[in-house]
Amino acid sequence: MKTLTILFSAVAVSVLFVACEDKTPQVSEKPTAETANVETTRLGSAIDTYIRTPNNSQSASVDEAFAELDGEIAELDRQVAGASGEQRSEAKAKADNLREYRDKERVRYTEAQARARAQAVKEETAKLGDRVEEGAKRAGEGVKDAAEAVKDSAENAVDAVRGE
Repeated sequence: MKTLTILFSAVAVSVLFVACEDKTPQVSEKPTAETANVETTRLGSAIDTYIRTPNNSQSASVDEAFAELDGEIAELDRQVAGASGEQRSEAKAKADNLREYRDKERVRYTEAQARARAQAVKEETAKLGDRVEEGAKRAGEGVKDAAEAVKDSAENAVDAVRGE
């Protein structure tokens, strides 16, 4: 029964490997901010770094950069509310440009997170497959040892019946 379970697990892992095989991901292009500033530069850089080395520290940097950009957008919204004429139009255009940039970067970041998680699952699945394979080998060795023990016992019983 254990052997059957182990073999079933090995087949399931094999199917999972096929399902997780590398496929060319659709990559969102890095957006260009129409209203470039410190916040947009920092956000783009933080996401680029996360894509190269996805980890919790880089993720925190990206979240912080999004918060700073949101703060800049909020400041522009305050300016829109308190201004009129040309100043209002200019602040509104900047805020709208920054929102559009932020939204595109959010898509790119979410995509990068999904790819990082998929890679982590793939690596863990490979480790699981190795453990299942090792378990199957050990189970096979156990069955072989048991068969040899039965054979030896049968030979001993035959020898005992013959009187040897």
